[in-house]
Formats: sequence, structure tokens, C-alpha cells
Amino acid sequence: MSDTPLPLPRLSAPAARALAAAGITDLRQLDGRAEGEVLALHGLGPAQLGVLRDALAGVGLAFTDPVARPRPTGRNDNTTLAASGGSPRAWIEGLPTARRVEYGLRLLELFGEEPVLWGPSMVGYGHHHYVYDSGREGDSFRVGFSPRASALSLYGILPDDPAILGRLGPHRTGKGCLYLTRLARIDEQVLRAMIAAGWARGGEH
Repeated sequence: MSDTPLPLPRLSAPAARALAAAGITDLRQLDGRAEGEVLALHGLGPAQLGVLRDALAGVGLAFTDPVARPRPTGRNDNTTLAASGGSPRAWIEGLPTARRVEYGLRLLELFGEEPVLWGPSMVGYGHHHYVYDSGREGDSFRVGFSPRASALSLYGILPDDPAILGRLGPHRTGKGCLYLTRLARIDEQVLRAMIAAGWARGGEH
């Protein structure tokens, strides 16, 4: 067995304390443990168990005896994000600055599919229904964007390979988001490929 440490992923404070109290500081200590045993630790709930499950899978390890995972019911718990039925093009053309209008219209061309306005300020493509390990579920789009005042926010297109981002041009990333400030400095072929890959994933990240 390699001695290279396999640190635990970033967890909520209660979950991190629960594992520390149990003397668990490395992913290898979780390999082969029953999910129910880990879930029984005070402060570690289904959502954080899912984080650990994904972290183990990422290094070729796994829990045993998986607990039952929530089944989708079709409800949308995230009522702040829903398709609004408005016209994305009309909304973009009504934005307050010429730069946001220009970039928004260009992104409509780059994404290429039939756009839908989600909430008050996001243009989305396709539909994705998600279910978290906590049981929370909801609706979202596969990929999308919003030409915000500070930057263009693009959703669902971050690649697994960081080298792809290196070919894109100047950008920033956040949790599930890509931020661009100047489309003229972006390699549009790379961006198109990222959009296509995000669409193919169907909202799964």
C-alpha cells in the first residue's frame, strides 16, 4: 500500500469533527467500511456521506453495504430557480449596457440550442432533474449563462481536464461556474467544445 496521504475532501464542520473524533483522517480508513457505520457518526448526514463516496470513487476506493439513496419524486425544492417563460433574446436586448447586450447575443449564437429564461437573469438550455443524497431535489438546465455586470457567468461547462481551460484564454472559475470578462480574448473553438461536452453530460457533474 502506498504511504502517500489521501486527505479527506472538504466537508462541513460537523462532518469533519465527527470523522476527527472517530480518528479518521485519511480516505484509506474509510475504504471497505459500511456506509451505515459512517452515517451513524453524529454530525455526518447523507449529503456529506455522498461527498465521501465520490472522493473514495475518485481514488479507486469504496464503502461497502451502501445505504438506500433517495428516489426522485419529480418535485422542485428550489423554487427560486424555475423556467420563467420569458424571451431570452428580448431580455438580453433590454440589458442596461451595450457590452452585456453584445456578449449575451454572442453567447446565444455560441450555445446554439433553443434557449429558455430561468429565473430573472439566467439563460438555460435543456433540462436536468437532480436528487441529492440529502433527499433535496429540483430542476435546472443542462448548460447556460448569464451576462452579469461584473462578468459573463457560464454554467455546466467546466471540463474535467484542467488543460482545456489553459487553452481557453483569460477566465476565473467558481463552484460549477466559469467567469469570463472579455469574449474577444477567448478561443471560441475551445468554448464551443466545452459547451458541447457540458451538454452531453446532461447536467451531471
